[in-house]
Order: sequence, then C-alpha cells, then structure tokens
Amino acid sequence: MAITIADIKKRSMPIGKIRAVIQYLEENPAGGGSGSVTWASITGKPAVIAAGADAAAARTAIGAGTPYTLPAATASVIGGVKQAATQANSTATDVAGVVADLNAMLAKLKAAGIMA
Repeated sequence: MAITIADIKKRSMPIGKIRAVIQYLEENPAGGGSGSVTWASITGKPAVIAAGADAAAARTAIGAGTPYTLPAATASVIGGVKQAATQANSTATDVAGVVADLNAMLAKLKAAGIMA
C-alpha cells in the first residue's frame, strides 16, 4: 500500500506545535522535578545490583563467589607463565661461548617459571 500526500499530512505536526513542545521541554526539566532520590527509595531495582562496600560484596550479591586465580604452570598443569628476561643474541665464536649463552638463556627461562 502506497503512502499518499494526504497520509503524510495527517501524520505531520505543524511547526507551531513543534515549537510549543520544545518550549514546554525547556521550561519543564526532565526527571519530573528537583527532589533527591535515594537508593532506598528506588523501587523495582534488580537484585543483582547491590550497594556493596567493595568488589567482594558485589560478588556475594550476585553469587559469583571468589575471583579466579590463574594457576602457576608446572610440568603437568597448564597455567599462566611470566615473560622471561631478555637474552641477547649470541656473539660466541667458540663452543664454550655458545654453552655459556645457552646456560644463561636456560637460567632466565627457569627464573620466569617457563621451565623447571
């Protein structure tokens, strides 16, 4: 069904009425007045929004329990791993130098908990 000019005119609001609506909104602030609203006076609020002193109180209010703590990585458990300290590129010119660089890298991986 096509919309006609007559249909549009029926639904249109004259400019004068729009100005009156704008004036009313400017003269009557939103919210219905300037009175204070307290948390206790709000009705119909959801149970999961609670006035808690801290994050633990908020978790208790929504039944979330304790926050998850990522376990440390072990040989048998996947967990969080710290970033190892940087190891410079080897400039060794002999086997002893390569061994020293490799041992330094292994020590840094162990210190970060990446390997046992």
